[in-house]
Amino acid sequence: METSAGDRDLVEVMKRYFAVKAEVEEMKLRLETARRESGEEIDAFYNPRSNLSHAADIIRSHALRQEMARLMDWAEAWGRQSLAPNEA
Repeated sequence: METSAGDRDLVEVMKRYFAVKAEVEEMKLRLETARRESGEEIDAFYNPRSNLSHAADIIRSHALRQEMARLMDWAEAWGRQSLAPNEA
């Protein structure tokens, strides 16, 4: 079975998606552990303007989630395109 360049691109996108997802999950666990230890409310803790000690991780977490959404959008668009009837 031959794989097209588009198929290989999709595989790379999905590899990146799952790598980012793993990073987000690890960061979420780390942040939530810190929040519980601090006893802060969720809203206060996850506000990077008021939680300067964790601001970089909070901002990075948001950026990674946005990247995950973009990657999944690309994969979904690829899937719709690959399932569309061929125009001849």
